[in-house]
Amino acid sequence: MSTEFRKNVFIFVSFTIIALAAYANTFHVPFQFDDDAYVVNNPIIRDFRSFLSPHQITAGTSLSPEGIPPALRFAFMTRMLGYLSLAVNYHLHGLEVFGYHAVNLTLHILNAFLVYLVLSRALGGRREQDAPRGAAFSQVALFASLIFLCHPIQTHAVTYVTSRFVLLAAFFSLCSLYSYTTSRHAVGGKKSTVLLVVSVVSAALAMLCKEFTFTLPFLILLFEYTFYPGSISTHIKKAAPLALTLPIIPALVFLQRGQLGAVDSTMRTITAADSSGISRMDYLLTQSRVIVRYLELLLFPVGQNVDHDFAIQHSISSPAVAVSLLLIAALLALAATGLLRRKAAPPVIAFGLAWFFIGLSIESSIIPLGEISAEYRVYLPSMGIILIFAHGAKTIAERLSLGKVSSGLLAAAIILGLAVATGARNTVWQSEMSLWSDAAKKSPGKVRPHQNLALYYARAGNLEGARQELQKAISINPNDFELHNNLGVVLKQQGKNDEAIREYQTVLALQPGEVMARFNLGNVYLVQKRYDKALELYRSCLQSIPEYDELHNNLGIVYGKLGQREQSIKAFEEALRLNPSNINAKRNLDLARKVTTPPTAGR
Repeated sequence: MSTEFRKNVFIFVSFTIIALAAYANTFHVPFQFDDDAYVVNNPIIRDFRSFLSPHQITAGTSLSPEGIPPALRFAFMTRMLGYLSLAVNYHLHGLEVFGYHAVNLTLHILNAFLVYLVLSRALGGRREQDAPRGAAFSQVALFASLIFLCHPIQTHAVTYVTSRFVLLAAFFSLCSLYSYTTSRHAVGGKKSTVLLVVSVVSAALAMLCKEFTFTLPFLILLFEYTFYPGSISTHIKKAAPLALTLPIIPALVFLQRGQLGAVDSTMRTITAADSSGISRMDYLLTQSRVIVRYLELLLFPVGQNVDHDFAIQHSISSPAVAVSLLLIAALLALAATGLLRRKAAPPVIAFGLAWFFIGLSIESSIIPLGEISAEYRVYLPSMGIILIFAHGAKTIAERLSLGKVSSGLLAAAIILGLAVATGARNTVWQSEMSLWSDAAKKSPGKVRPHQNLALYYARAGNLEGARQELQKAISINPNDFELHNNLGVVLKQQGKNDEAIREYQTVLALQPGEVMARFNLGNVYLVQKRYDKALELYRSCLQSIPEYDELHNNLGIVYGKLGQREQSIKAFEEALRLNPSNINAKRNLDLARKVTTPPTAGR
């Protein structure tokens, strides 16, 4: 066993212990945010046959409330490995959260270790032909990878189960980069070829996890150019095999949507940007503010938020936008200058900046995403800024003539502080209420925190709290029909049926085709024994959601109340055909056949 191997084993074990300490309070964090859609209620992960016939998923068009949401269908082909990993979790232990968090944290530890290996190779590589240039800065690599491991901005990627896609994409991306650098060290021969093939395969696997990995070949070319000697043509030739992976994501989207121009629309649909109507230019201007905020959080992780509130920017003359664009332009100019003027030592600062901006280029440029910002997007790009910080800290320590002991203690203090901050941030994720209360406090002028907090208040039985949060959200955006629909549901549960009717009527005035508002309005009429009105609404819903079992269940109730026994029985039978586990429909069918006690309404 070599000294290098023993050293790496020690470092990996140390990373594991530190990560377990920092994330010790996350193993029982409940499913949060989009976890309901991607895990809890996702039929895709319940059947491995979905992965053998992906077209059956992507071709779905059902509008049923229990069908697969469009975002999940459109993202399936380009995130298949992520879904597969969630399916394995589900088949091993169902919806027990511990296993999902254990996998996420394991991936994070592996990613931090790969960051260490990659940066060690870049900054302290052996002096062989084509080996990375520069002094042996292995301590910089270790410090940077520990920051990557412990930085609280990574909690959104690690503690949030659905960020599995980000973690897996980063894992395969770093595997690809490390295999590539190892191939370059092998200096020709069979071993070099095999490692290069591994790099290409790993890059392809990364592109089956999340769409931002389209930038990976460019990131590897950046690494090649920065840390290896040679002409530009030589660098392009060396990294050229990675270009084989560039068509993967466009090809998958084409297979899924049937048109070459679907990449942009797919990204917009995945994140609901189609409904938000954000233009490319407005999105780009807004991202200037978002990117600056990412940088602030990387340097000073204060004010983290699961749902940052960024106003959509429409003009470059806005002071906030102008200042942000000037800062970004200065950083890009610094990166370009450093890369073009590279001398004996690799331009670490220029590389770090370029890595950060290229890594963010898919999600923070001109492809409008409904989610304006998300801290998990910085996960892999953060390596560039963290490297700059670690390299700068070493430079300062040398200029101040700090000894190894003093430097080590200072570094340990920084890591400890970040780990403590990570543990503190993870306390916010302990419940739905704490997460969205935090978001509502930090983004009081944004609809979604109030809307989600209302949802969890309602689930906890705090209907009055839910009503108040929904009314706050409506005061921010009175034309959001979904808010009025949700308020109607809460008011009905509170027994305020007339107020609920007004809310549903508001929904239909704002969005005449909204089928669930019609269904919900029919439910109120059913409670009020206005059976003719309820029947009319339920029948109109059949055209849009014929596969919704609760609709047929409630139709059966109305038919029964109107004395149409045969129609009632048929409706209950159809509800059970669509969903054999619908307990209400089964009970109601038995009652309809016996004609004894009144049936029970569905939602």
